[in-house]
Amino acid sequence: MRKLALVPPALAAVQLAAQAQMLTPAWVEVGDGGRAIARVVVTQGSGCPSITADGATVMMTPRLPAPQGFQPVCEAVIPPGTRSARVGGQALALPHNDPSRIAVIGDTGCRIKGKEVQNCNTDWPFEQVAKAAAAAQPELVIHVGDYLYREDACPAEESKKCAGSPHGDNWESWNADFFKPAAKLLASVPWALSRGNHEDCTRAWRGWFYYLDSGGWSGAVCNSMPAPVTVKLGSFQLVLFDSSAVKAAADPAQVKAYAAELKMLDVSNAWLVDHHPFWAVKPGKDGAKPSSETDALQQAWDQVSPKGINMVLSGHTHLFELLSYGAQRPLQIVAGDAGTSLDKGVPHQINGADIYGVMVEQSEDEDEFGYTLLNRSASGWALSLRDPKTKELLSCSIEGGKAKCK
Repeated sequence: MRKLALVPPALAAVQLAAQAQMLTPAWVEVGDGGRAIARVVVTQGSGCPSITADGATVMMTPRLPAPQGFQPVCEAVIPPGTRSARVGGQALALPHNDPSRIAVIGDTGCRIKGKEVQNCNTDWPFEQVAKAAAAAQPELVIHVGDYLYREDACPAEESKKCAGSPHGDNWESWNADFFKPAAKLLASVPWALSRGNHEDCTRAWRGWFYYLDSGGWSGAVCNSMPAPVTVKLGSFQLVLFDSSAVKAAADPAQVKAYAAELKMLDVSNAWLVDHHPFWAVKPGKDGAKPSSETDALQQAWDQVSPKGINMVLSGHTHLFELLSYGAQRPLQIVAGDAGTSLDKGVPHQINGADIYGVMVEQSEDEDEFGYTLLNRSASGWALSLRDPKTKELLSCSIEGGKAKCK
């Protein structure tokens, strides 16, 4: 990935003209070490726009090669210390050190797969959730994975729900499922992005690595288990942990690989962001009792007992869930409630349950669409779960890895 380069005035005029061909707002995401990466999707052949950063005109470069079926994306690393930056008339949302207001969303796409068809045309809430989250004016958005759910063509018998919907790993589907509904939130807040199983090596991996992954791009092969990415924004730290490939049943080789990745972490008071929960509970089917997931991650954690993680933010289960284990384990939050069809809530009592050897001290479970807002407090964090109309569904105080909710 190239750093920003100064643009001669004549070339700058040409580059600025290309900004009319932008297909998305320019967005900023955070990557390894906390570097800020600006990106924008443009029309094929229109060239990359330029950025004005602290008064200097700098240029973006194409991320190459563009996969077949995808509109190109342009990118640039924004130098540390940049106070303001613009692409055309749009101000870029630059990262804050020690962000104090953070929105968390996940599992956002509209499901079209086999006989599972969501009403994408009139009753899919992600755009409303994204706009509500933007209105809350967070300083960072965390997405816990699963962006693209339009896997199959819309069945003829479901035309009222999804007629005309694109499908598959291509620009049209990524635009419909993510870029278009998330546009306001993309433009107004920097993002930290995690990969979900819908972006694994059998599904929408090209769109993930090309458009959203913060690392380099070769276009050649899919990496099923990239190394963790540590983001540092002042004293605030995130670990973006790729669990997209985890298997339902624990595989010894996979457990070993995840344990090695956890062992390499060197953080303090950090949040680990991944897609599959480490110690959450998934609802049982047909009246069965709920069960914990995912064995491979749980076993990997227990093998190395990593230090410096005090909260795990995940998705995958399509609801909101909070499980507090006291001092024995980081707080687990599941935020898979921002768009795709919801799972039923867990009907059984979780408090006091044994989840992989540790008792749950405090738990909350909500099967309504929404987003999670975390505000820094004097002693920790205040959590507010809000629906698409910004109504508060739940409030909790988080201190020292413990949560108290009302």
